[in-house]
Amino acid sequence: MIDNKVKLVIWDLDETFWQGTLSEEGVTPIERNHDIVTELATRGIISSICSKNDYEQAKAKLTELGLWEYFVFPSINFGPKGQAIAEMIESAALRPQNVLFIDDNPSNLEEVKFFNDSIMTAHPKDILEQLLNHPNLAGKPDPELTRLKQYQFLQRKVEERTATALSNEEFLRSSNIRLIIDYDIEANFDRVVELINRTNQLNYTKLRLNTPDDIAAFKEQLNSFGCLAGCVRAIDNYGDYGLVGFFLMTRTASIRELTHFVFSCRIMNMGVEQYIYEILGKPDIEIVPPVSQPLDSHATVDWITLDDGKQNTGPSVRGRKLVLLGGCDLLQLASYCSTERIEFVNRVDENERVRYDDPGFILTDRATIRDCEGLRRIKCWSYEDAVRFDEALASSEVNLISLWGAMSGQYMKVQDSVLVRLTDKQVRRSRKKNREWFDQNLKAVGISDDRKLELIGTSLDAIARRSGAGAITFVLGAYSLGEIIRPQVRRRREHNEFCRNYCEKRPGVFQFVDVDAIVPRDLLVDKVHFTRAGYFAIAQHILERAAPVPASLLAAS
Repeated sequence: MIDNKVKLVIWDLDETFWQGTLSEEGVTPIERNHDIVTELATRGIISSICSKNDYEQAKAKLTELGLWEYFVFPSINFGPKGQAIAEMIESAALRPQNVLFIDDNPSNLEEVKFFNDSIMTAHPKDILEQLLNHPNLAGKPDPELTRLKQYQFLQRKVEERTATALSNEEFLRSSNIRLIIDYDIEANFDRVVELINRTNQLNYTKLRLNTPDDIAAFKEQLNSFGCLAGCVRAIDNYGDYGLVGFFLMTRTASIRELTHFVFSCRIMNMGVEQYIYEILGKPDIEIVPPVSQPLDSHATVDWITLDDGKQNTGPSVRGRKLVLLGGCDLLQLASYCSTERIEFVNRVDENERVRYDDPGFILTDRATIRDCEGLRRIKCWSYEDAVRFDEALASSEVNLISLWGAMSGQYMKVQDSVLVRLTDKQVRRSRKKNREWFDQNLKAVGISDDRKLELIGTSLDAIARRSGAGAITFVLGAYSLGEIIRPQVRRRREHNEFCRNYCEKRPGVFQFVDVDAIVPRDLLVDKVHFTRAGYFAIAQHILERAAPVPASLLAAS
């Protein structure tokens, strides 16, 4: 009879919720049913009404009993019940298989089942005595009635939507929907697991965490290199929906893939899942049907904004234009910082890694790059990349720059005009493809570590000149506390000391980010890469210091 978890109980009134017929001889309350409704609410299970009665008369009686506010989406009229309940379930964004309908009239029960495939139905005599003891109505403790309040918000929203002549998207634009991305997964861990395991309609990958081994593997994944995970909270003019979504994706130079992408049915038809998917850059996802909303339901979602209020777990520079240039570490930081960003970080092109942490990319005259035919024959940054970088800097407000990579690899001149930095692997692969052409057009340039540091400094000078007025540039240090060989430790520390001194001489325009001081060793996943918590700590450090630059400091610099 009750085969599934119950999220909504729909009550008939006459001879079901109370004894007698309201419109005739009057009614006698049943104390047990009063207690069932209030107890279900404390378990996070909501109640509704579908009754053939006069609306105002029924509302007055339930108000007298102190119960009217416990019912959402009530359907009290003299129309048929089957379609009315179908509309009620749709408005509540639930599935019929999670709804229980209780009515003393067998004809009503059959009608409701006809219009609502898989709904659970019962006669009051068969179920009410033991209803609260049934395992599928155990719910989850909700003494503050949070879930009931959320459905009351939703009800007001549906009522206003029904009363207005606006189109659905116009109504959404008027609703002032704001999202908060909360990156503190550990603080919300139980709710995240519950969302993953209980949600079906908007669980796009259907991956569950059913066993202790599943939970352990999930925690390990959260701490792996390249993991980006966030909880999504939603607010609009009708109320606070709480934590309604979760995503977990792998983001590296070669992989952008969602493992978990799940949302509560409470935000169905609001465009939230499409908006989050788009700000994540539309990563690869293996969608497991069925899902109630495709990720391209709307031509554009322009009615949602990201909220930067105090409810966010970390500071933010959203709304300020951010430019990132560097290696894979910046790829991990990017999403924590701003959605208004342009990235010049490691990417993979036909199995070859393209790197931008190269002084040649920053310093070489753009016309020279444009005219260098040989540059287009190697997997490297391009003239179009350079122009895009200059344009991004011109309007930037915050820059995140990591040039530690400039201390390694091989510097080469392409056709005696363009200086490029290639990794040893890039040199081997490019030379293997066409050795004769490579040897004729690329010449190794011997550059000392001191000269590399000078190039880094000159590159930072150029970035400052090209950046927008008042922009601040954060220069990331290299991590030197991992188990790396001594020569690498020395070079990393020399790089850090150079960058620290450079930034200290230019206060208000540059700030050095001492990664050694920010990230403890226990957040390493290998010698130089961090867990998600490590990159989040770096991002918080940067964002806390990313306030607009005072004019006095700008003048002094």
